[in-house]
Amino acid sequence: MSRSARRGRPVKRSALDHPANAGLRRHSQSWPQPPGVPPLASPDQVVNPYETLGAHPDLVTRLWDELGGKLPAGCRMVFQGMPVLMHPTTGIVFGFARGTHTYALRLPDRERAEAIAAGATRIKEYPAGRLRFDLDDFGPEWVFCGWFRGEEAWCRSAFQHAGSGAGDA
Repeated sequence: MSRSARRGRPVKRSALDHPANAGLRRHSQSWPQPPGVPPLASPDQVVNPYETLGAHPDLVTRLWDELGGKLPAGCRMVFQGMPVLMHPTTGIVFGFARGTHTYALRLPDRERAEAIAAGATRIKEYPAGRLRFDLDDFGPEWVFCGWFRGEEAWCRSAFQHAGSGAGDA
């Protein structure tokens, strides 16, 4: 862990290259990037961030405000042009939103098992039948959410897990 992370200062510059974010970074390179948005930014640096980052505004609200708003520290960030929750000291992304139906959390084992039991999935099949989004590309700890009971608690656990540096590949 870097000296600045130990002191509780943001380590956002290294987040783009953080090994725990490698799967998300690789996958996001195939998505269109909003013009004028830096690879790593705070929402304040983006014009209309709820409407311009490739995710439905309801998903951005769910991720940033409803789930992220209950965390002990601010985690709202833009990573490779998408809204994410990123731990402010480790730089590990633990939540993202994309498209019109998709948001996901990076969960520790126990919470991931709870989420899957509640109906969360690791593969999203889209109505066209040809599109498939598999979180194996991101890592085994990711699950797709869907306004399930318990998501707020899972998100708090995801925050703590990311803060511990877990997933530091």
